[in-house]
Amino acid sequence: MTLHQKHGLRLALIIIATTLFFIANIQRVAIPGAIFDLLQGDFSADASKITFLGAIFCYIYALTQLVVGPLVDKFGGFRVMALGGIIFAVGSLIFPHSEHLLGLYLSRALLGFGAATFYLSTIREVKKYAKDKNFSLAVSYILFVGYSGGIFANAPFVSVANQIGWRNTLYGLGFITLILTIIYLILFVIFKPIHIEKKIPFSLEPFREVLSIKDNRYLYLFGATNYGIYYVLQTVIGKKFLEDFCNFEVNRAALILSLMAIISSFAGTITAFVSKCLNNKRAIIFRIFGLLSMFSMFSVLLMLSFDVHSKIIALILCIPSYIGSISPILIMALHMINRHEVSATAVSIQNFSFFMMVGLLGMITGMLMNIFEPIKQDNVLIYQNNSYLLVFGLFFVLSLIQVYFGFKIVDKAK
Repeated sequence: MTLHQKHGLRLALIIIATTLFFIANIQRVAIPGAIFDLLQGDFSADASKITFLGAIFCYIYALTQLVVGPLVDKFGGFRVMALGGIIFAVGSLIFPHSEHLLGLYLSRALLGFGAATFYLSTIREVKKYAKDKNFSLAVSYILFVGYSGGIFANAPFVSVANQIGWRNTLYGLGFITLILTIIYLILFVIFKPIHIEKKIPFSLEPFREVLSIKDNRYLYLFGATNYGIYYVLQTVIGKKFLEDFCNFEVNRAALILSLMAIISSFAGTITAFVSKCLNNKRAIIFRIFGLLSMFSMFSVLLMLSFDVHSKIIALILCIPSYIGSISPILIMALHMINRHEVSATAVSIQNFSFFMMVGLLGMITGMLMNIFEPIKQDNVLIYQNNSYLLVFGLFFVLSLIQVYFGFKIVDKAK
């Protein structure tokens, strides 16, 4: 095989991996947020049981990151991705076939495990060939494609689900996933990756090394609170909140969530570009983003407190959508702080903190919403101001924590 053919195969594998990352984001965002009411009606479940569909995905995704990081460091991204693709495809087909909540939970666990391999594996393979000065932008392009899945997971997904049913919609997505995985495995066998780091043993030492650095801890705590607020709004509660409190019709609420996903998709690239224009400075961006998060959550909290059912809230929710996409500069900051040999482990801990926070917040959100009795209208549960006051009160407290750690972060250079 010529070097040109080898590069062509490598690019094809990265493209398929990025496409699966895109589909993973559809699965992650659409369930339960986009079809919250449909699932609640079909399975006669309260908010906590439905929000747990998002939480279990995030828990498994987060915990798997701690395994995927060392595996990617040792075996390379392409090998880890092959295993993850198979598990993800299986989970994709189980979910629409399930008749009970237990089956849905099992499927979401498999989806979370498989999806956890896509991002780190792809980033690791790209890092081998991208120069440091272009790495943040390269990551932002992958995130742009991946997070674009959130666009399709709302208005387009809701539209298709309303026409052919949510089960048929997810069956179709599952079969596309299966075909892509088969193509990836065929190309993987032809490519024959040789990356295996025999010098890297399976050990807790890389985790100890990474977590012992206080600058890493500041980045993790800042990033987790920032991403947690945004992603729970995007995937769990945002659409339901717009319908219940702001009186948006279901398709219009889904359109707002798609707009939020569009903003998020472009935000990572724009922020990485701004950072590059600022001579790769990142600390000032983190501080501004922390303050914007605090402002947006406080604004929603005020409107809830004074019972102001304004459509302006939809615009306010676009703020966490933009500032939630900080992964490109977070990853670059981690690469600046940590040795190359433990860089994937450092990023895996970041992803763990992201999605563990999302899982916890999603579960707590469901519990808080159930404290006050919802009103049932046409087999749909409508949650009142008091429920959402509790939720956004929690988000506001987290935004204060985010500001604190944002001002602790300083720029590092190798």
